[in-house]
Amino acid sequence: MVSQVTDKLKELQLKMIRYAESKRTSLPNGSGYILPDDWSEDFKWVLRLESKSELSIADKRQCNKLFRKYLGYV
Repeated sequence: MVSQVTDKLKELQLKMIRYAESKRTSLPNGSGYILPDDWSEDFKWVLRLESKSELSIADKRQCNKLFRKYLGYV
């Protein structure tokens, strides 16, 4: 079960990274990028889930919402 949860979290992280890469905008001076709104907070939350041994029902629901949010852009 743990490996299945870890695999799903890795898959979500990958989809979120692809979304950020496709939606990023360049800074005017060309020295970096601006990431989409709320993406950073969502990604930090997903990274924190990796340290948990088991996900709660609320965590799983939130992950499903993030899958739906970021899946359409990959």
